[in-house]
Amino acid sequence: MELKDSIAELLESRGQWRRAARRWLTVMDGVIDDVEREAIVRRREHCIDMGANTPPDGRRSETRRLYKIQSRYNDGY
Repeated sequence: MELKDSIAELLESRGQWRRAARRWLTVMDGVIDDVEREAIVRRREHCIDMGANTPPDGRRSETRRLYKIQSRYNDGY
């Protein structure tokens, strides 16, 4: 048994953990075997755990820094 879903794996590789967890849930709906379901549950929980460790905007500090630079530029500093 090998779990394969190209969309979920692509989302995981991009670091979009919450979307990947949702995709694994969709994949689980199409599986009949309990062993495969259990493996998908573990993979989904991993995605949820990884998503909980990142802020909602993974680039928050960079976005904030650019915003400050832009606002200073507009203010004439």
